[in-house]
Amino acid sequence: MIKILVDRAIPTSAKIKNRQDFDFVLKQHNQSKRSSGLQWYFGVVGLASFVLAVMSILF
Repeated sequence: MIKILVDRAIPTSAKIKNRQDFDFVLKQHNQSKRSSGLQWYFGVVGLASFVLAVMSILF
């Protein structure tokens, strides 16, 4: 079920401008995107290298 707000109070222009900080949002997005990608890459490469080393020693 979808909830629809019919008689909602319309925000003023001052409230809208107060909450618009696009530079902050963009900076946060770029930082999270960059760090999570590197963590996944090195985590997967490190795990594969470890498994390969253990398997080469055991077999």
